[in-house]
Amino acid sequence: MEKQIRIYQCENSPDGILSAVFEAGISGYGHNYIKIQPLAPGYIYNIELFSEYIKVETSPEKAENVLKTIDNMISHEAYFFVMSALLSEDADRGNVIYQFVTYGFTIGRDITKALQLDCVSRIFAIKRSVHNEAHFYKEFLRFQEVKKTPPVLMSKMEPKNRVLTLVTAHFEDRFNAEYFIIYDKSYKEASFHSADGNCVIRILTQEEEKKLDSLLDTNEKYADLWKVFFKSIAVEERENYKLQRGNLALHYRKYMTEFMENN
Repeated sequence: MEKQIRIYQCENSPDGILSAVFEAGISGYGHNYIKIQPLAPGYIYNIELFSEYIKVETSPEKAENVLKTIDNMISHEAYFFVMSALLSEDADRGNVIYQFVTYGFTIGRDITKALQLDCVSRIFAIKRSVHNEAHFYKEFLRFQEVKKTPPVLMSKMEPKNRVLTLVTAHFEDRFNAEYFIIYDKSYKEASFHSADGNCVIRILTQEEEKKLDSLLDTNEKYADLWKVFFKSIAVEERENYKLQRGNLALHYRKYMTEFMENN
């Protein structure tokens, strides 16, 4: 008789997914009969008939154990693939990570080159998507001065994936002696960087969200000057909106100063 599919349901977070990978791995049930299902708020999942559902409690210790094992027993490159996939919001990332890790323990460090395997080609695509989005935000993120003394710079973004850590690391290197805030509205979190080089990333309260939104609603003279400059250098006869959208998708323009309408 065919085995039941066993579905491990976990918290929709990196630690939650890795905890499910840990529990599925030690079960010995067989990777062909296991699925990992992160439970995202507001998302409706189809119930699979004749499947066994197992609720997994999030354990940071188990999550850390999985990551250390991948790094030590497979390769650092495989560890990088998994960490990148954990930043994604793709619905299948839990399954992909589990299958990738399982095959990794069999194949070893060459797992990242085994693109003939579905899980490897898929995790490669997820990794590329995450880092492409982070790259776009590194290029297109706009900062606005929201406080004069001491000067504080702030920017807002709404990414599809959880790329705040990647984007913050980029600007930490470039604005090392500046106070700045990067507000991720999609995931209700922000990075706070001080002039002494310290940086903290954390989940925001509702009050903090409202405060950050109100700060960015303030018109700044430098923002207005940037808009004037942007319009002044444009050559009307050479405008090509189709090419412009190809080079800069509409998704990234929402909080770009030069594309925001004056209040």
